[in-house]
Amino acid sequence: MKHIYSLLFLLITGYCAHAQEEPLQEGVHNFTLQWIGWNTPGKVQIDKKENDIYTIKGEQRSVDRTEYATINGTLQVLSARELLFEGKIQTRTNDNNNGEVCDKTGIYHFLAKGDRKYWRLQEMDNCEGNNVVDYVDIYF
Repeated sequence: MKHIYSLLFLLITGYCAHAQEEPLQEGVHNFTLQWIGWNTPGKVQIDKKENDIYTIKGEQRSVDRTEYATINGTLQVLSARELLFEGKIQTRTNDNNNGEVCDKTGIYHFLAKGDRKYWRLQEMDNCEGNNVVDYVDIYF
């Protein structure tokens, strides 16, 4: 009986540790670009493809739908706090980059630093330059 309790303890603690290591879950997640607003998040759909690879697709749009952030690609879980994204992120706001689309296509990194409950795109520079940065966030 003692061995059964020990085995159950190991299984439960092992499962909890694994759950804490990989908070990326399938389903709908909030998605924001600070220029559009944190109070009106968009949505992304995350689906498991294989092992630690997930697909992600979604957007955030302004009320008048002229400003937006879109994301479409794959996420690889490197750790609970770090994701590797491959695909396309597009942002467009009226006041940045002369109102033109900022297109980021390729491989990018998302990190959740400190106690944050979201992963933030680390390649933050907007296409405009001039120290303008885009905070693109995917929430747990």
